[in-house]
Amino acid sequence: MASLGLHLPRETASLRQQVTDTLRESILSGSLRPGQKLIERLLCEELLVSRTILREALQHLQAEGVIVSTPRRGLSVAKPDAHEANQMLRVRQALTPLVGEEFARNASNAQVARLRAHVDRLGDQNAMSAENKFYSILLEGCGNSVAGSMLALLNNRIIILQHLIPSVVSHCSDTFDELRGIVSAIEARDAELASRLCATHVETGAANMQHERL
Repeated sequence: MASLGLHLPRETASLRQQVTDTLRESILSGSLRPGQKLIERLLCEELLVSRTILREALQHLQAEGVIVSTPRRGLSVAKPDAHEANQMLRVRQALTPLVGEEFARNASNAQVARLRAHVDRLGDQNAMSAENKFYSILLEGCGNSVAGSMLALLNNRIIILQHLIPSVVSHCSDTFDELRGIVSAIEARDAELASRLCATHVETGAANMQHERL
């Protein structure tokens, strides 16, 4: 079997955390595809870790919802069906406006400047990765750790969903303008407008995904 392309950095974080982070990044980048079966022996050989360490990492990722366990098949990368996808998108539509509102109210000037710098570089980035980075900055500065942690986990699952619908990127011509509008509202510290623009943005994204009929 061909190498999975997994490379584990030996740094200061615990080995279990490194394995968890490496596998999560491989899933979110699409290197490990939605629905791909995860074979412990091959993963241990690829990452050069014990089965105990690997299982601890897999259990953590299963709790995050990015991998699943099914009878007879075992562990595999999550592959949301249409019903689950609709549920995830509806929850994101509920949470994202709150996070945008809280960021406009609570983020430091430095965090707002970081968000502006990101959108000023949007033309050089893939729409999917640019949007995901935008959300990560919002989550860091929103000041609501409960909403932030919930949306962070949910967004990881939605990234997997995006890998199932690569053509959705073709519907993102207005994405950058929408993100710039959100930042302008945040810079004005207009929390209500930021919330409304975030709601519009995620509703548009949900409509594009649902149009693809998973």
